[in-house]
Amino acid sequence: MRQVPGALILLALLLPQPSLADDAAAQLVGSWRLVSFQVKVVGEDAPPRDVFGPHPSGRLILTPARTMAAFISKPDRKPPTSEAEAAALLSSMVAYTGKFRLEGDKFITVVDGAWNEIYKAREQVRFFTVGGNTLSIRTAEMPSGLLPGKVTVGTLVWEREE
Repeated sequence: MRQVPGALILLALLLPQPSLADDAAAQLVGSWRLVSFQVKVVGEDAPPRDVFGPHPSGRLILTPARTMAAFISKPDRKPPTSEAEAAALLSSMVAYTGKFRLEGDKFITVVDGAWNEIYKAREQVRFFTVGGNTLSIRTAEMPSGLLPGKVTVGTLVWEREE
């Protein structure tokens, strides 16, 4: 049997080892296409609803530098022809950017830009699981940017773009 010199063992112990956070970050990094987006109003006895219909449009981009950008919308949006229509477009989308960190099964974003300032009021907490090319996300209970005055939990399913 061949022996490994003690210096090599010591060197292996001293080298940085990938952490679980690094592994989770590697799973998250990439471009993801939205498959579904449902919102449940906390305290209401109603099933979750597809706020942007059964086939919403969206993309989530997570980078190795821990920056992110998300865009979600109704699939049938049209250019506005009036100020009222332009204002109404805000209720048919979600968009924000920021830096994120990982804590266990959560990624937490400090928002630096958003379609609705309510997203900048607090860190955005997202619980996630990755299975193959599918990313499932559940939001923490939070004030809704789409349903003013309501507290909601969102459930999103994303598919990795190759």
